[in-house]
Order: sequence, then structure tokens, then C-alpha cells
Amino acid sequence: MSSDLETSIRRIEETTNPENAYFSYSVDDTGEFGVIKANKEGLRLYAADLLKKSLEMEEEAPTTEPLFFSAKDWMFSETGYNLIAGILPQYESRQQIILHGLSPVQQPQSRGRKKPVLYLVLMCITGALLMLATLKAFPNLRLWVNIR
Repeated sequence: MSSDLETSIRRIEETTNPENAYFSYSVDDTGEFGVIKANKEGLRLYAADLLKKSLEMEEEAPTTEPLFFSAKDWMFSETGYNLIAGILPQYESRQQIILHGLSPVQQPQSRGRKKPVLYLVLMCITGALLMLATLKAFPNLRLWVNIR
């Protein structure tokens, strides 16, 4: 298996020009979720780095020390700091990791769907309060309503 990975890594590095590669970490507009901005060359080179780290985990004795990425010219950080500096190795299965209290990353929930309903409810309440205040402030308006 590791020879297949080494072959894949070598092929990626031979066929991808680092001068054309772009890979950047950033955060979304809310500052809440990390995002990757990359072109295909940057993604491929980053994938090769990840595969190298998996080989390191496979070949070396289990460690709790992080495996840090080396600095690359094609890797940028738009946040001003390195969001992902390395990998903290986990040698257990996913189920064992979850049982030990580390939950998987949850997908961000879209908050945009709830806002239109909330705005509609607020507008209805505001409109009803305005109508009630108008009728209380101007009791003569009721006479106009009954005229036909």
C-alpha cells in the first residue's frame, strides 16, 4: 500500500507545477468557518503533502506530537496566521475516537433559511401593533370604517 502512495505522490509532484499552484486558507464572511481557496494545482500539491503525512504516520512509531507542514511558496494564508500548521496523528478508528469524546466536524447549518420567516413574523407583529396604536390614538377612524 505504501508503495502505491509513494507512486501517487511522486506522480502528483512530477505532473504539477508549483509555480502555477495556489492554495490558501481563509475564513468565511462571518469569520466562523474556515475555507480553502485553491486552484487544481494547489489542491493536488496539498493532497500530496497530506499523503506524505499519512506515510509518516504509517512508517514511524505512534506519537502524540503534531506532524508539521513545511513552508511552501504556493501556500498562502489570507488570515494572517497559519490555520492548519500540521496534523495531530490519531491512530484509532473513527468509532474509538468518537467514543473518547472527540466529535466529528459538523457541517455548518445554513442560517439564511430561518431569517425570511423571522422577518415575516416580525413584520406581521409590527403591523398589528401599528394598527392597534392607530385605532387607539384616533378613535374617529372607526366611524370612517362603518360608512358605506
